[in-house]
Amino acid sequence: GLMVSGQRLLVGSETRMPRGRLDALLQHEVGVHVLTAVNGNRQPLGIFGAGLAGYEGLQEGLGVFAEFLVGGLTDARLRLLAARVLVVDAMLAGEGFVDCHRMLTDAHQFGARSAFNIVARIFRSGGLSKDAIYLAGLCQVFARVARGEALDPLWFGKIAEHHVPVVEELLARGLLRAPLATPEFLNRPVALRQLERIRAGTDFIDLVLEPPPC
Repeated sequence: GLMVSGQRLLVGSETRMPRGRLDALLQHEVGVHVLTAVNGNRQPLGIFGAGLAGYEGLQEGLGVFAEFLVGGLTDARLRLLAARVLVVDAMLAGEGFVDCHRMLTDAHQFGARSAFNIVARIFRSGGLSKDAIYLAGLCQVFARVARGEALDPLWFGKIAEHHVPVVEELLARGLLRAPLATPEFLNRPVALRQLERIRAGTDFIDLVLEPPPC
């Protein structure tokens, strides 16, 4: 029921969600997608606002990473994202709607309604594979932090990770402006502790399945 279009967050009039999910979703949609659109649109090169080629994976990875940093990447959320990847893979292999639904209910114990919603999301408009990039993008962000590399270049606009050297060079040449805003969630105590755990080499599964440290 929520989606970002440019610099606007659109909320469906009948949208309902658990209160505990709201913060994580807002950090994903506003703290990443809207923020990078705002920062990108103020750059001299307008493509930073529209999105450089291949930017989507890192964008969605940052969105899910934001959910993780604020304690919103629950087991159920991670399972949902993984199920979408499985359905995309099955769809691209030629499996039909009913077969994908049966895979989720029989092999992975999803309820019939939940499975239908997942499969319908993937098969809409004749088939949409975008949901395969969320977890791949998340792993990309985790790996960057684990290597000790800064997230700062990622807030200049909607870019892919391989554009970071270009961002740094353009900034050095005075052809980019500093971001108007950076994510608020990065300064939260729980986020700082989670970032430190990643840099210390904690395994991905342990990071996402263990509760945030107090």
